[in-house]
Amino acid sequence: MKRIASRTIGAWGVALVALACLAPGLSGQDAGSIAGRVTEEGSLRPLSSAQVFIEGTGIGTFTNASGDFVLLNVPAGEQTVVVRLVGYRQVSEAVTVTAGSTATLDVALNVTAVRMDEIVVTGTGVATEKRRLGHTIATLDAAELENAPISDFSQLIAGREPGVVALPSSGYTGEGARIRIRGSASLSQLNEPIVYVDGIRVDRSAVQSFNGQGSPSRLDDIPPESIERVEILKGAAAATLYGTEASNGVIQIFTKRGTIGTPRFTFRGDLTGISVPTNRILPVADFAGRVCSSPGCTGDGDAQRLSDAVNLMSSRWGQPVSPWEPIERDLIPDLLTTGFGQTYSGSLQGGSSVFQYFASARLASEDGPYDAARNFDVVEGLDPENDTNRRASIHTNFTLIPSSDLRIGVTTLYSDMAHHTPDNSNNIYGVFSSALM
Repeated sequence: MKRIASRTIGAWGVALVALACLAPGLSGQDAGSIAGRVTEEGSLRPLSSAQVFIEGTGIGTFTNASGDFVLLNVPAGEQTVVVRLVGYRQVSEAVTVTAGSTATLDVALNVTAVRMDEIVVTGTGVATEKRRLGHTIATLDAAELENAPISDFSQLIAGREPGVVALPSSGYTGEGARIRIRGSASLSQLNEPIVYVDGIRVDRSAVQSFNGQGSPSRLDDIPPESIERVEILKGAAAATLYGTEASNGVIQIFTKRGTIGTPRFTFRGDLTGISVPTNRILPVADFAGRVCSSPGCTGDGDAQRLSDAVNLMSSRWGQPVSPWEPIERDLIPDLLTTGFGQTYSGSLQGGSSVFQYFASARLASEDGPYDAARNFDVVEGLDPENDTNRRASIHTNFTLIPSSDLRIGVTTLYSDMAHHTPDNSNNIYGVFSSALM
């Protein structure tokens, strides 16, 4: 049995040697080759070590230092060539191969982002994976809020993260919000978190109000379209990393920067209407009627009932209601109208491997619902100035990379604001408080 087995193996060996001798002749008659170069889109820089292979076969190779490649013994006919490299978008191209000839294929790859675990490079001494941090860092991605009706930073951050509260300073147009992270820590000091924009601290002390009125927020000078993400440091590590002043938390704003690729332009326009429901405020006649529901009011008509109501209140309080005179006209509806706002913004982003740019501009105008000037002849003595807010801003980010060891960045932000509002809020001279009294 052993001798028969050896004869069988010897017969197969002769057949394999014969096929091996005929293979070069057959492949040369029914196969061709593909040659070409792989470069980077835009810069046309040759890409080395890119993988090039024929889909569905074992034929493949890598590009050399000049980005060139050659695929040999490719079967004749239409073939699909796949080119891929880490950090670039994969490309598939159909190529027709003719037996005995070389087909040419040049491929340009686009740079693409590689999704990896998040790295935190701010708030700690060294770059650390987010899951390894011993404190809480909340991240708000502005890209997820592009379609939300957001007109300023105060609206962007309000209600987006647990423990972060944006308290409106008043209901007037253009007035910002007071931000609180995990409540208030002091009864006498400001409880505002410290804010950094692209690593530079923003001082907000100049816009704090001490006369009982609301005030605009300097954070609203930053166009929402220019914000890439917001990081909120809420834990006790805020004071550890930034000092005791950061005991109220830290907010870090990162603005958008240029990217490699063709220029991309965006434009957005928003129109808004603003109204205040006046039916929640009791009219003067109804107030007088309710006071006169008790015995002591016998007159007919609003004026007489109002006079009886004043006499009744004087007797109950033990002193006359003087020198103030009752107002028979409802002032609140005369102070309010329908407000109107409009916002227009645009941005331009692009660049190459050497220079990237981002620029945005924003123009916002809003007329609030307060309009005393409309009935100033009726509401005599009140400040006729309306609540209006005009804001224009320009933001740019430029990055120059002359070499792999040098990166130059320039960031600018210009903002111009005109804000007008009457006396309001916790103010004894407030227009609405006087009208209600």
